[in-house]
Amino acid sequence: MRRSIFALSANLLLAFVLSSQVAAFSPYPWATYYATKRTGEIKIDGNLSDWASVKGFTMADPKFFFVGQGMSSAKWGGPKDLSATFKVQWDERYIYIAVEVVDDIVEEPHGSLSPGMETGSWDDDSVEIMVDNDGCGMPRYYIGDPMHHEFHFVYSAKHPFVFDNFWKKQPGAPQPMFQLPGGGEEPLAYPGEVMAKNDVTAVFSQPPYNGEYAFKRTPQGYNLEIRMSLPGATMKALNDGGRPIGFDVAVNDNDLGHGPTKQQLHWSGMNDLFWRNCQFFGTLLLLNS
Repeated sequence: MRRSIFALSANLLLAFVLSSQVAAFSPYPWATYYATKRTGEIKIDGNLSDWASVKGFTMADPKFFFVGQGMSSAKWGGPKDLSATFKVQWDERYIYIAVEVVDDIVEEPHGSLSPGMETGSWDDDSVEIMVDNDGCGMPRYYIGDPMHHEFHFVYSAKHPFVFDNFWKKQPGAPQPMFQLPGGGEEPLAYPGEVMAKNDVTAVFSQPPYNGEYAFKRTPQGYNLEIRMSLPGATMKALNDGGRPIGFDVAVNDNDLGHGPTKQQLHWSGMNDLFWRNCQFFGTLLLLNS
């Protein structure tokens, strides 16, 4: 009886800790992921057999599609056309992320290779990882920020890319706008900001990222496996003094190999300027088990 009361009290305490520490990120009830601590070796090779026992989150429903910039779930052909499952683990030094993408047509990058700003990694088959390391809900972040990120990991069998943040301050610059196919406009960022492609592929293994990543083509699509540091994050379980981390995953799908993205799958930030505002991210909670 005492043991049952103790277990109940422990569970209530943990529930209180979780409810009191979770920052006000995404409004969606599903957008909280409980990451367990790594117990075995994770080899960053795109082979996700190391992750078999880890619980994932699957995005395979129209509600997970970004609505904006001419995109929606209207052209979606079902889970075999585009869907994804992601998993997260951690230790005191790194966060580990595995994404299994189902995509019936996987193309080599075109936007990432373009020198101008009219197209980019967002128009290639790619996975976006958004991280608010210290969980502060930063509403704007820029190139060079070590704690708030919008990573683009671009699939390629020949030359994969990593980009990190795309905006820099330029006082007086007009608000960047996206030209819609029908002739209208939507904001891309805030006034006083300009876009710059920030290719960090060659330095991703160096500080502050200390990263490693690998893609692997599969019959259904491709896998992505990542290991990287999170400067400013408290890499401890919640009950050991850890804090929530802002986190999000998006998957870009381009079936033509040219032109704009057909559709974008997203865990949390399906609306508004999610790529500029950490408050639209989901929440990552670190647990011991």
